[in-house]
Amino acid sequence: MTRLLVLACCVTLGGASGCMPFEEHRIAQLKHEKGFGSRADGDATREDYVGGLDTIQFLIDPTELARPGFERLIELTAVQPIGIDGTIYVPYVGPMFVLGYTEVELASLVRSELQNAVTFDIDLQCRIITSQKFFYGVGEVLRKGPQLLEPDLTLFRAMFKTGWSNFANLGRVYLIRPDAEAPLVVDVNFREMLMTGLTEDNFQIREHDIIYIPPTFLGLIGRLLQRVTEPVGLAVRTLFGVAQIRTSYEVATGQREQIFFRF
Repeated sequence: MTRLLVLACCVTLGGASGCMPFEEHRIAQLKHEKGFGSRADGDATREDYVGGLDTIQFLIDPTELARPGFERLIELTAVQPIGIDGTIYVPYVGPMFVLGYTEVELASLVRSELQNAVTFDIDLQCRIITSQKFFYGVGEVLRKGPQLLEPDLTLFRAMFKTGWSNFANLGRVYLIRPDAEAPLVVDVNFREMLMTGLTEDNFQIREHDIIYIPPTFLGLIGRLLQRVTEPVGLAVRTLFGVAQIRTSYEVATGQREQIFFRF
């Protein structure tokens, strides 16, 4: 009897631990297993790829555009933004999903799809006209949020691109490379890099990188006092504003005489 009771308890506890509420199950389905969570992944600093904010254009030999019956191929030569669903429109084919493809890969894909609609092999090339890819600056930076990723951007130039406040602790700058499985956090002494010129920690900035600049100890106290006094300052400004509106109303209605000061 005791063994049966223990077995029943084990089965009950196992079933309870295996159960997951419906909302948590939906959240678990939304989580990603690797990367930043973007549908377009790659290393844009080595070989650019199509992102959601990019625009692309196809280059085609003019003699092929003049073939009778295939005049619509000229539509490919127009600069085309990426749709919100990650597709572009290809004549004779329709919408095509292109996120994450490099220029060479996308040209090969479009060429192979067009072979099913036309009777000749089209010599075309793809070009990413505008590439909108970002890294992020947070903490004691002057320009918070996404910053445009530039060619050959290093930590040194990225720091001057975002800037830093007077509260910034330049001795502990964090370069964070996010990932769902193995995120990388590098602690960099940027002050030493400035003072000595030692650039071994001048890492290459990649898309989705996060530069976090923490405050110093005194800066942390200053930020704390700022947050404490900010509601008080807001309340004082509100009271002065209400008093000014009331005085203006009384002057306008004749309840109070307007006083002019002479200097």
